[in-house]
Amino acid sequence: MARILISFFCADNTENISPFLYGRYDRAFYISFEGEGPDSRSKEVIENLISERFGAQAVFLTAGEKTLGCAYRLLYDLTDGDGEYVIDVTGGPGLFSAAAGIYISENEKKNVRLSTFSIKNGTETVHYPSTETVKRKETLNVAELISLSGGAVISASKTMRQLSDSGSLRSEAVRMWDTVKAAAYDWNRFCSMANMRQGSKVTKKLSRADDKKTCERITGLLSKRGIIKDVKTYVSDTGKTYVEYELCPKSKTVELYEKSGTALELFAFLAASECGAFSDAATGVMLDLDGLITKKKGDPRNEIDLAAVYGGRLVLASCKCTKPTKEYLYEILTMTQQYGGRHAIPALICSEAAFEPVRERAKEMGVILIDNAANHSLKMLKDEFLKYFPINTD
Repeated sequence: MARILISFFCADNTENISPFLYGRYDRAFYISFEGEGPDSRSKEVIENLISERFGAQAVFLTAGEKTLGCAYRLLYDLTDGDGEYVIDVTGGPGLFSAAAGIYISENEKKNVRLSTFSIKNGTETVHYPSTETVKRKETLNVAELISLSGGAVISASKTMRQLSDSGSLRSEAVRMWDTVKAAAYDWNRFCSMANMRQGSKVTKKLSRADDKKTCERITGLLSKRGIIKDVKTYVSDTGKTYVEYELCPKSKTVELYEKSGTALELFAFLAASECGAFSDAATGVMLDLDGLITKKKGDPRNEIDLAAVYGGRLVLASCKCTKPTKEYLYEILTMTQQYGGRHAIPALICSEAAFEPVRERAKEMGVILIDNAANHSLKMLKDEFLKYFPINTD
């Protein structure tokens, strides 16, 4: 017997896909009134995900008139068969819910089920023919949730699977963050200097008067932790000053030693991946805004420092090796709304402590703020994640 989903189309595609996380469907009918249905891009995204991930078919229907009678007749026609039908009344206008209620009260069909779905709670509440609560059976991954907002993941620097396959990455990331977290300002300056690398050998050009002191401090820290070796400073024939060093064999993740933000990003990624709250996580996620990946320069792109999945919701986090600001809060909130939809959760992770006005603003905006990360061990940062994203043990 075919299992059919009947749902009123919602503006947020996460809600349109949600019922598939609770049970199998062979086909989904998405109903909308004239002028309120999906655009061609939304149709394509839903059709592809439902087909590729769940092996089902999506069908989009437009009700002729925005009336209770029209919605009722459409429900009656769609359930006039020997299949098993689930009517989702989570979203959409009141007309649709009212029509579903009248239909159930007048027909009392045993092969029809009336349900609502909660993305936040991860539950399906069945209202007819009996009352029960069903828990979500699976979740979408980072790339799938981003695709539902019309974007696309081009690449990711590191994923949970890569972390599980590489024991050295974990120790490398922790060692690097422990090395530079107390010298974040100098580390930012050091990484901004012109950099030339050939294999494991790195040369930096010193352009400012105080660059030498910055280099001495950072190379001293890196040398002490066995991250680099053979450090030397020299003046070229043209009078330019350079510092040269070699990465040690255990320093394999090149971006850790060239980009100032990568150390905190990977440290936060480790905490998110290991705390047990998230079903998927990735760092250095390069995104295409319109979901149409091309090699053209004008193709709209952006990068998310950390993306994770908590239950059925996307979490997008920005990592900053500095003090939190209101500007950073607005930045991650905007990106989360753009790439994650209305159920996504924004977060800001900073190395330094926040001023109280910034903390208050974060609460008002609904942005999770984890500050003072420079004073957090890996276990402490895991505990911070669990404070905001508790593991559901029910």
